[in-house]
Amino acid sequence: MTVHPLRRHPIRTPGQLVNALQIPFSDEQLSAITAPLEPAVIIAGAGSGKTTVMAARVVWLVGTGQVRPDQVLGLTFTRKAAAELAARVAAALDRAGVLDGQEGQGAELVMTYDSFAARLVGEFGIRVGIDREPVMITGASRFRLATRVVANAPGPFRHLSRLLHHSIPERVLTLDAELQSHLVTPDQVREFDRRVEQGLAAAPLWRGKPYKDVASAIAATAEREELLGLVEDYQELKRGLGVVEFADQLREAVRLVTLVPQVGEELRQRFSVVLLDEYQDTSAAQARLLRELFTGPVGSPAMGFPVTAVGDPYQAIYGWRGAATGNILEFPLQFRRSDGASAERQTLSINRRSGHRILEVGNALAAGLSAAPGEQGVALVAPDGAPAGAVAAATFDTFRDEVDWLAETVVAQHEGGTPWREQAVLLRRNASLSQVFEALRERGVPVEIVGLGGLLALPEIAPVVSLLRILDDVTANPDVVALLTGPRWGIGLADIEALGARARALAESPTPPEGFDEALAHAVTQADPGETVCLLDAVANPGDAPLSPAARGRLARFHAELTGLRRHAGDPVADLVTRVIAALGLEAELLAAGGHTNQVARFVDEVASYVDVDGDGSLGGLLAYLDAEEEHGEGLQQAVPSADDSVKLMTVHRAKGLEWDTVYLPSLVDRMFPSESRTGAWPTKADTLPAPLRGDASSIPQLGEHTKDGIAAYREALKDEHRLAEDRLAYVAATRAKRLLIASSHIWTPGNVRPRRESPYFAVIREAAERLGSFLDAATRGQDRNPVPAEPARAAWPVALNPEALAARREAAALVREAGVQADPEAWAWRSGTVAEEDAARVAAWDDSAVHLARLLARRRDRAVELPEGLSATALMTLSRAPEELAGTLLRRMPRRPSPQARLGIRFHAWLQERFELPSALDELVPAEGPVDEEFARLVAAFEAGRFASLSPIGVEVPFVMRRSGVVLRGRIDAVYDWRQGGFAYLVVDWKTSNAAADALQLAVYRQAWAEARGVDPSVVAAGFYHVQADRLRLVDAPARLIDEAISAGVQQ
Repeated sequence: MTVHPLRRHPIRTPGQLVNALQIPFSDEQLSAITAPLEPAVIIAGAGSGKTTVMAARVVWLVGTGQVRPDQVLGLTFTRKAAAELAARVAAALDRAGVLDGQEGQGAELVMTYDSFAARLVGEFGIRVGIDREPVMITGASRFRLATRVVANAPGPFRHLSRLLHHSIPERVLTLDAELQSHLVTPDQVREFDRRVEQGLAAAPLWRGKPYKDVASAIAATAEREELLGLVEDYQELKRGLGVVEFADQLREAVRLVTLVPQVGEELRQRFSVVLLDEYQDTSAAQARLLRELFTGPVGSPAMGFPVTAVGDPYQAIYGWRGAATGNILEFPLQFRRSDGASAERQTLSINRRSGHRILEVGNALAAGLSAAPGEQGVALVAPDGAPAGAVAAATFDTFRDEVDWLAETVVAQHEGGTPWREQAVLLRRNASLSQVFEALRERGVPVEIVGLGGLLALPEIAPVVSLLRILDDVTANPDVVALLTGPRWGIGLADIEALGARARALAESPTPPEGFDEALAHAVTQADPGETVCLLDAVANPGDAPLSPAARGRLARFHAELTGLRRHAGDPVADLVTRVIAALGLEAELLAAGGHTNQVARFVDEVASYVDVDGDGSLGGLLAYLDAEEEHGEGLQQAVPSADDSVKLMTVHRAKGLEWDTVYLPSLVDRMFPSESRTGAWPTKADTLPAPLRGDASSIPQLGEHTKDGIAAYREALKDEHRLAEDRLAYVAATRAKRLLIASSHIWTPGNVRPRRESPYFAVIREAAERLGSFLDAATRGQDRNPVPAEPARAAWPVALNPEALAARREAAALVREAGVQADPEAWAWRSGTVAEEDAARVAAWDDSAVHLARLLARRRDRAVELPEGLSATALMTLSRAPEELAGTLLRRMPRRPSPQARLGIRFHAWLQERFELPSALDELVPAEGPVDEEFARLVAAFEAGRFASLSPIGVEVPFVMRRSGVVLRGRIDAVYDWRQGGFAYLVVDWKTSNAAADALQLAVYRQAWAEARGVDPSVVAAGFYHVQADRLRLVDAPARLIDEAISAGVQQ
């Protein structure tokens, strides 16, 4: 770093600083700026000028000769904030005239917390054996690696198997992130869970069984054990690939500075003062790193090092992503002065952004926070002579009325002189953004949705994503239906039903495969047809399905369009997206609008900036990225509003740190804002780190006892904690407004049967508006029925099932089965009680419906599923392992997409067939040349170096059909060898290209089939799994009774 010599006339007094910077600092600000060089925390309320204060403090310290500019280290969270702080410091130094005029001052002094940790590891990591620079991954790249881990996991998973397969990677990432953020190892969690299990085992019972919450907690510990194994696999995969996340770098940095205290000594010599911005958003691991570097126990030379933390506990809104709110509150005790006294606590309470009426609302919204123990925020006040500001509110019957009024108000404000860019609409969640967007667009308002999550719900973007999904995954049935029933194709429900029936018919009576890939998959795996057919099969081959003439023609055009796009599926992803947009007819709109104001153009810009984990942009990776943003809120980078003259539309979380002249807060209804807590309690949620192991354990609720009542009390404490988090979010939302804050609410939305109550936050703003005479009450009170019941509800079907909801349904179904409800349906449906006379007819109708549903349930429960006459070896293994799963498949055949590992296996089988040059139906399917990826190349190399490379098989992919216990079994034996060892004559081999679990039942079928084909006793046929990568042959005992037992058990169930 460069040393910047001082000018001849340094700053000596606060008055000289004020004159040099020409800023009328308040007494609070001057106190913080000119504080001694010792630890301090500045609680800076919203809009109180904390960045200006930090920049002025650097000027004071440099101008008074206490430090050089290159001895100041500033840390903040985003690159944008770091660049802004660095620029403000450089500008302040230049304006004050304390330097010699060299440019670029300050840029090298400020970085993000993540960059700081990475720099530590890069500079000092060699001292603990870290001698390489890994590749950083973020967003959906994490999901892709976690998905690979889950796909390759050997299993079996007794507890995770209840979940949707694609939901498990998210749980792996969630638990991994919590482990890293709190510096906890999987073994520490296992040890803790063992103690938890002992406590749960001693909990009181109900009729000899654990209570539901206790049983759920017992199951969660077992599920967490399986997740921990996957987390360890995920961490090992990252190490093997040489990639890291920021959390990994942070953990390594903490390990480094803990093991090598000299790192802290060097940094304290290099820097003379440290400024920590937005300290309320730091995680437990970040706080630990900073403590290890810049403070120490009583008597140590590190104690009293001048660290200044700046932040606001009232704006700590990122707890859901690992921030520990207690860090800023505990700072005075964690960073003590050199004499052992607590660090100085200073406050900035004068808000220079908002009018005092808006500040009164902000303070009222924070009332719950100020009453909470230990919050220690500040009440905001306006400076003398500041504008009063204004607050308005309105209530409507319906959300549609509310949105229309909001849009009209935006237009009126613009006509009154407020620029579009000085107006912002903030919502609690992305779900309602598209409706507000449409209302504004209908009125010609230039509007920008900030952040990808809201963008994906727009009607012009959703079809693009659906078509991309179909190109990536032919089994994406929900997207097929969404496109076909949309306005472009307009296929009616009757035709969709006929299409579905045709797809089922194709599943039950498969047609011969046409293409090479389909033929190869069919020949090698002999998969059941129901596992590979989907709605697109029916689109391609509608046959004699009872489709309307119009639908048949549209389906033909849809199929032709897909066929044309598939030819470009391997193109660069940005080019493919452009083709899809053109196919959907959106290209004309894109060209006409131009610039960033067009939402399609913004989507294209996001796609163009996408880069996958391997440095390339793949379609699958892009879709995972979009899923991460839409479902998990952690896909693409944090969006920044453009400078365009447009109304900004975003969630409250994205608005932190921003300000506008006029801010709208619509949809302030209870259970929407404040929202209901969606996070589970760790005793019953496997992917949550147990609270006692967290780095901020002392400042969060804890479980009192491992009982039903203890878990219930803990849940209530978490609800209270969640409400405080929502209060902080409301405070942030209100304090974004400079001149005018407008809130609105509604009573009814289409489909709800009960009126919605106003949000407590709306009540606060409404009361303020009523005092000012600016409350519009446009709602009709006392209505019992929804005034908009006739508005047709439109929903996509089939839907991609929510993993949590599906798991809950399965658990509920299991409870019903366990209870064995077989009572008389009418007796089961009826419940005694007193009913008001006017409600008797309605209740009677409920009874009739309940009886009907109970009888329907009974009929379904008694429904038997007949085994087909023929089963593949794969289906037999499913029958043995999970007969209910096979029954469900037979009742309702659904497509199953082959995994990447399965496709690799198919390719390996084909290569073996070509290598041994044996005659088979496969010969005509093997292409002369083909791309060889690294994974396939490694597999081939491993085989060539293994024991079977020099052996010639008797047969490869040997087909068989045999009858056993009344069932015809079919399949193909991977390979058969002469095997004159151990009293055997033959060896049947199943190639294993991964570490996936192997079932001896499969080899039992192969062994018996070969023995019958050769007319020999099965005892002379050896059977084994050959793991190609490890060159390991594992002979197994595979008696024929395994086949009989599997069929018998399956039939009985």
